[in-house]
Amino acid sequence: MASTGAMELLLNRKHNVRRPRPNGRFDLSESFLIHQYNFSSRKDPQEHFIEGVIAKFNRGEAVLNRDWPVPLDAKGVAEMSVWNLHPQFPSLPRVEVPGIKSELLFSRGRKWATEVLLPEDVETVKRALVERRAPVIINYNDDGYWHVVLIVGYSDRAKGICYELEEEECNKRGAFAVRDSDGKRYEFRAYNWFLKYANAAAVVELQ
Repeated sequence: MASTGAMELLLNRKHNVRRPRPNGRFDLSESFLIHQYNFSSRKDPQEHFIEGVIAKFNRGEAVLNRDWPVPLDAKGVAEMSVWNLHPQFPSLPRVEVPGIKSELLFSRGRKWATEVLLPEDVETVKRALVERRAPVIINYNDDGYWHVVLIVGYSDRAKGICYELEEEECNKRGAFAVRDSDGKRYEFRAYNWFLKYANAAAVVELQ
């Protein structure tokens, strides 16, 4: 899902789409990538698993959300049936997408690891966002399961309530702007959250 979000963001930027809308030109199906055959543009057997998912786009195709929408519950949150294979998967209309390249910024411990990052890892992600003008995907372990989300920006003086943290923990102490699969444009997650729960990050760009 984070990989799909990265591709959408990059396509919207490439084609100067400033106000993307649901079921718009580059609103891609998250469920499609779950079941798409893997394709790696790299020959390195040590390729990180979050990069391997992104590489599925290197088959050059995707499905639009309007042709395979994500099932949502009454609160607008994706239901577990998002993982189910579409009965007409082989015949769903495809759209052409450009290739993706990624660069692993760091990986510390296994995908379930917590409290393994260093303060400089925050700076590494911030630098990638600014210098590469590209989103960063991160793997983290929270509430007993690992998950991947997309970092799209940051604020060193973020105000308000951060994800799963009290207000005073976020207020002006810095946070990443994160896109998750919960229907929000983004939400702030404090640098402290990142340092505690995350363990790997990769920058994502068009080839």
